[in-house]
Amino acid sequence: MATLGRSADTAQQRRLWLQRSAARDAEASQVEIAQLPAGPRRHWSTASRQDQLAACRHAQIRGLSDDPQGFASAVQAAQVPDDYHDWARVLGLNPLFEPIFRRGIAAWQQAAAQTRAPQDRPDWLSYQPLQPASPAVPLELREDALGLPQTSGEQLLLLFARHAPWLRVEQASHSDRIGSPYYAIDGRRAFNTAQARVYRHHGWSRLDGRWQLQLVYQFWFARRPKPSALDLYGGELDGLLWRVTLDQQGNALLYDSIHPCGCWHRFYLPAGSPLRFRQPPDEESRLATRLALDGRQAPTLWLNASEHSLVWVDGRRPAMPSLSYQQAALDHLRRLPHPRGRRSLYDAGGLVRGSERLERWLLWPSGVPSPGAMRQWGHHATAFIGRAHFDDPQLLERYFTRP
Repeated sequence: MATLGRSADTAQQRRLWLQRSAARDAEASQVEIAQLPAGPRRHWSTASRQDQLAACRHAQIRGLSDDPQGFASAVQAAQVPDDYHDWARVLGLNPLFEPIFRRGIAAWQQAAAQTRAPQDRPDWLSYQPLQPASPAVPLELREDALGLPQTSGEQLLLLFARHAPWLRVEQASHSDRIGSPYYAIDGRRAFNTAQARVYRHHGWSRLDGRWQLQLVYQFWFARRPKPSALDLYGGELDGLLWRVTLDQQGNALLYDSIHPCGCWHRFYLPAGSPLRFRQPPDEESRLATRLALDGRQAPTLWLNASEHSLVWVDGRRPAMPSLSYQQAALDHLRRLPHPRGRRSLYDAGGLVRGSERLERWLLWPSGVPSPGAMRQWGHHATAFIGRAHFDDPQLLERYFTRP
């Protein structure tokens, strides 16, 4: 919405932009009210108070739709804060560290590019979506007045089911099982490996001036084990974010993935995708891999033990029986049941408390808050050199063209 507001020129576009922004406000309001103490929570949850809030939103939509200057002020105010600390980059003499960052990134990319397909062994545990994949029926995504491809609620669920990935996770300990975070009866955060889940979210990104629908899948592990007390990367909670960018027929045009801390951003192009990767000279380098499977088939993601790094992507299905995972809305993590009502998994800065890594003491000159810590959607800074955000709707245009 922050990006689209500047191009909302017609009355229809302005009204739709305001309606969508009001819907986001309503969602955020419910999250905030659910986390209030019991007395204020009951007060603001009443039907009369909710009706007052809804009436206020409708009045704002009507007023701003007919007031171009007021609408322009609303668009100017609706900006997303940057997820970098400039003071850290200045105090940490960031330009002096850039060569070190580049060497580390290049070493990881070289190792990742040389990875070979894992053998299908019994010590790779399999997960598959609980809901069977929907058939790849012809689908034409229609654009709204703002240019965003839209689906019905049922169509969106079918798309999530069609593209939900299979997982193969190498097993070395109980930490290599996916599950779901929750708050225990004492109010402490806990983790349930008996409830395997993927948390889903959707959004849009622009490619060559056209908006594309995106599906986001997030998996969680209880922790990344620390082989020693001085291990830089181990700690509580771990996981993977897998994103599917769709074409107008609902097939995968592009895949990309990151760690929940925002690191290890990597692109994957399905066979037949018309996109072409380009590395901007002034951007942090990225790795783009061409896959053998096409964009109509849900991929299988291979994650290694302990580190839970995505080491391979293909279309192989396991010969052994698989466990099933359920799907839930990513927004559910902002309103988890708690002994005192509801609580978000994240703190006010969008970080998961207790998931800090020792690497933050080495990487703080990048300006990224607490590098290595798990983060809320919308707070994934993905570059130590320059600036990049995983949810930036214009990020893909910096790396891909369509001939």
